[in-house]
Amino acid sequence: MITQRWSDRRETVAWERERQRERESWAREDEARTFEHRRQAYVEFYEAVKALARTAYDHCYGFTEEPELEEGWQSDAFAKLAQLQFYADRAVAAAASAAYGAAWSWGQYGVHDAPDDPSFYERQQKFDEAELEMLLLMRESLSIPEADLTLPPPGYSHQGDQGGDEGPGDESYGSEGARAPAVPVRPVTDREPR
Repeated sequence: MITQRWSDRRETVAWERERQRERESWAREDEARTFEHRRQAYVEFYEAVKALARTAYDHCYGFTEEPELEEGWQSDAFAKLAQLQFYADRAVAAAASAAYGAAWSWGQYGVHDAPDDPSFYERQQKFDEAELEMLLLMRESLSIPEADLTLPPPGYSHQGDQGGDEGPGDESYGSEGARAPAVPVRPVTDREPR
């Protein structure tokens, strides 16, 4: 009788341990699946907001034939933003919303075929800054390590790196190890401006 009790107790403890392992395994699978959904939402939104900004750029630069943007030109990016907001933390969701808003207002309020309009560059700069903030927060949220923090993120360069000549503004970055602000590289197009 006592032997049977000890045996039953061992089986119960072993069974509980096995159930705990299963629960932990399921939790890890759920976390991995959620992470993959988050990563996919980030990438899809990033591509959509870049396409939205490209549409705004093309419209304002005069690379489009129509003087007005077509109805629903922002719909894909807006749908991807809604999906991202479901999976993202608050900081990434706010940065993504700011990047979307900057790209949307650039196209919506930009003047067709007027690249010399000062508001064109102001809106472009606003989008570039919002996009950079969003990209950095997304990479941090996905635990993508930054090996060398003195380097700009992919697709960006430091202002001091852009001309090769040491201009009057370059000495402010000096050799004290201070970081130059990262600025976006302007899009390269295969089309010639009119």
